[in-house]
Amino acid sequence: MLKQELKISQRQRLSPVQFQMIRMLGYSTPEMEEVVNKELEANPALEETHEPLPDEEQDDDSQLTPEQDDIDIMEADSLVTDTSQYTIKDNFSADRASKPQQGFASEESFEDSLTSQLDELDADKQTLDLAKYLVACLDDNGYLTRSLSDIADDLAFSMSIEVGLSQLEAALSLVQQLEPAGVGARDLRECLMLQLGRLHSSPAVDNAMIIVDKYFDSFTAKKYSLIRSHLGIDDEDFRKAIDQILHLDPKPGNTFASRHETVSSQIIPDFTVEQYGGNLYVSLNGFNYAKLSVSKVYRDMVEELSARGSTNDDTRKALDFARKKIDDADTFIEAIEQRNRTLTRTMIAIANTQKVFFISGDPSDLVPMKLKDIAEVVRFDLSTISRATSNKYVQTAYGIFPLRYFFSDAIKTDEGGEVSNKKIMAIIKQLVDSEDKNSPLTDAQIARKLNDEGYHIARRTIAKYRDEMHIQSSNIRTANSQTR
Repeated sequence: MLKQELKISQRQRLSPVQFQMIRMLGYSTPEMEEVVNKELEANPALEETHEPLPDEEQDDDSQLTPEQDDIDIMEADSLVTDTSQYTIKDNFSADRASKPQQGFASEESFEDSLTSQLDELDADKQTLDLAKYLVACLDDNGYLTRSLSDIADDLAFSMSIEVGLSQLEAALSLVQQLEPAGVGARDLRECLMLQLGRLHSSPAVDNAMIIVDKYFDSFTAKKYSLIRSHLGIDDEDFRKAIDQILHLDPKPGNTFASRHETVSSQIIPDFTVEQYGGNLYVSLNGFNYAKLSVSKVYRDMVEELSARGSTNDDTRKALDFARKKIDDADTFIEAIEQRNRTLTRTMIAIANTQKVFFISGDPSDLVPMKLKDIAEVVRFDLSTISRATSNKYVQTAYGIFPLRYFFSDAIKTDEGGEVSNKKIMAIIKQLVDSEDKNSPLTDAQIARKLNDEGYHIARRTIAKYRDEMHIQSSNIRTANSQTR
């Protein structure tokens, strides 16, 4: 029996501007340049503005000084305790003769990328912490080469953390959901299965999964005739299944490294943080952005056609077309403005949290900071902060850094406080630089020295940080010293 009833519910829907802004938020400066150029080609109602804006009348070559940059920043008022320490000079629409010079880039590591993805997953804190520990245990190819039982023992002995295998399995399941597909696998077979599981089902994919799952040893031995006879499929279907497997990546971690080696030579900073008289100035760089506006010709056309009040079909179609293009142009411009405000507020919050580093340039001055910390400051969703900091770079007096460089895990101290792992890495480098070259410090010795100084850190963590800094093991350092 049908029954009518009235229900009231709330649903959150994204406006066209919000939808475009969220999409744009993940783009870097070069990518936004391409997006703007494509939109200029596609929408005749959108055009570049060549007339200087009111705040652009000063000489473009003049340097940024505190006197000329005393701008009242509404967005910053709620973000920083001492707003006098931070000023925005938004040069989104400013013309510059040249791009900023490229400095040293601290590229986001494979581990950093995986960790930031974990921060976006919905899981309890213990599972996330264990997943991050497992990420630190992955090798350069993205494999987990140690058994979960060994990892459980390591946690128990070195960190006094008791975990069950089921808890580690749940954490590993999270890691295996990350990109690139196949990370967190314990062997080649599992790596291929993880990648096949991400593909849309088809006869070739389904047969490939059966081959890898049930006939992996025969596949690696290239006993194709045996496999085909067991599957009972024709030559063409079997060839497609094998081809599907051969197109998978056996070393997903290496793919990430290669991609970032290519990107690192094409870095254009999205922000600049400068210091004048003890104050920091945050700029959103716009070296590749056109100054956009809605075409006056199109607006006049709409006014003229509307004034006619014609019922002619061609006139109505022309009016509808012009209105749509103007609406699209307005939406595009507003989305860019919202994107820039979001990026600027995010960068201000990062600069405020890491103020000491931006002044000193010393990595040991970085404080522990996570994506959710910035999300709470700027009152944006965690996914928004993740997009705003992804593939973004900032120019500082000490080089160019990815925004993700400023996010780091906390290391506990004896006093109950926390320090950034970047500080620990700086100490490790200092210890190695000052060691006896004929008797280099082992990872265990470095761990003991740090523990003596009040930092809770395990030997394996020392080895991980040393690898990240491209510092060779004590055995290799010893051999190198003896050959000199």
